[in-house]
Amino acid sequence: MSLPEADIHARHEAGARIVREAGLVALRHFERRGELEVEAKGLQDFVSVADRAVERMLVDRLLAEFPADAFLGEEHGQAGSGGVCWVIDPIDGTSNFVRGISFWCVSVGLLVDNVPVLGFIHDPVRDELFAARRGHGAFCDGRRMRASQAEPPAARVNLGFSFGEDPRRFAETMRGLLARGTEFCRLGSAAMALACVADGRLEGFWQPRIKSWDVCAGLVLAAESGAVVDDFFAGEGPARQAACFAASPRVAPVLRAAIAEAAPYRRA
Repeated sequence: MSLPEADIHARHEAGARIVREAGLVALRHFERRGELEVEAKGLQDFVSVADRAVERMLVDRLLAEFPADAFLGEEHGQAGSGGVCWVIDPIDGTSNFVRGISFWCVSVGLLVDNVPVLGFIHDPVRDELFAARRGHGAFCDGRRMRASQAEPPAARVNLGFSFGEDPRRFAETMRGLLARGTEFCRLGSAAMALACVADGRLEGFWQPRIKSWDVCAGLVLAAESGAVVDDFFAGEGPARQAACFAASPRVAPVLRAAIAEAAPYRRA
């Protein structure tokens, strides 16, 4: 199916408003995080009451305005069916969130026929809203964002890692970047890292295996800012898990080369 431009516009307007409101709910939880119940879903993978509450609020508000749309959330799974699907990470960077580290966000993307067309990332601590619509550019609180023009020796790339991967691959990719004079970091929120790539604060992001709700919104932002972005969904459904690549045009070849050198350590 295809969604008329007027319907995409309506979802863009509503999404920006609702995601910012959800960020304020998350911020209230963050400010009293010592009272939260936190559970481990896996090795270095956490969920809190705040994650579930924010996701429920997002789904309820969006569903009230767009009752025919489907939803995929990190905490509550998929609901509904069809070619229009909201992909929700209520708090991306929960490990940072529960530790009081202010690098986390609310992330919501919209897929139409498995193509990401809208992306919203709200950083509640700084009250910054990153928003993008396919073909219409990416903006931070109304200011147009552009990918960085920094050369590799002045660049910094965020490398993501999960414990389902061979750590040697992460280490070799890191080594490959450093050998080319490019700095690396690991910040703990893929969505926020992609927003930083879109705004030229970082020059790249890569993780060899990650879930769609972590990156759906951020990939729209990065692509619309002029960054080089791989087709994460590649015609598959919203529950896809795959590698995520986004980088400024000048740094993309360096990051690809470092990834290729680390390929022998890819998970079987």
